[in-house]
Amino acid sequence: MKLLVPAIAILAFSFARLLLWEFRRPAFWVFLGTPMLLWCSSLIFFFFLEDPVSKWIIATTVTFAVALYAENVFTFYHLPSAYQAYALENLSLVLYVLSAFFFTSGAFGAQLFLLLPVWIPMLVVCVAVLLATVAVFWVSKIGFETGRPYAIVGSILMAELYGVLSTWPTSFVTNAATFAVLLYAFLVLSRANVLERLTKKSVMRSVAFVAVLLIIILGSARWL
Repeated sequence: MKLLVPAIAILAFSFARLLLWEFRRPAFWVFLGTPMLLWCSSLIFFFFLEDPVSKWIIATTVTFAVALYAENVFTFYHLPSAYQAYALENLSLVLYVLSAFFFTSGAFGAQLFLLLPVWIPMLVVCVAVLLATVAVFWVSKIGFETGRPYAIVGSILMAELYGVLSTWPTSFVTNAATFAVLLYAFLVLSRANVLERLTKKSVMRSVAFVAVLLIIILGSARWL
């Protein structure tokens, strides 16, 4: 516990230095906020784990994800000729979905153990999804004015989804996994629509992929 604050400070300092301390650029806050959100949300989820193996898996996964993100940000800023196109766009999407899983797991868990009223985590989820959607759209080179309606509507819908999932007789991990999968569907389809890449084939592929994940998640869940 005593090392959490120094660890977060070191991570923030390292990325700020990597991003050349350009506080006035939106890129600085987007590229700094993404790994910080992942790190902090994973810590929330970490507190509810009891199995040491699960803790090691989560710690290793998050560390690898942050390191991979840092490598791509470094390449984008300092070695642009070696940067792979769309790497940060796709990686940011994955990290935000993973962060959503960790964050909502902690929110469901806190709601259960601390007996929080549902509107408190719903409000936090609404704000978090709003910021995450804006960030994902920005990395995808979608202007703020263009992406704002999607971010507002999506954040409200996902907050309502959180409220619905909080009534399910399932574990907080199952609820969070369901939330993350549906958030992924929203981000992918809305981004494709804004970029005019939305086709019948892409919709069917995304729907099929999401449906398979939901069947696996809900089919393996322990219903209380």
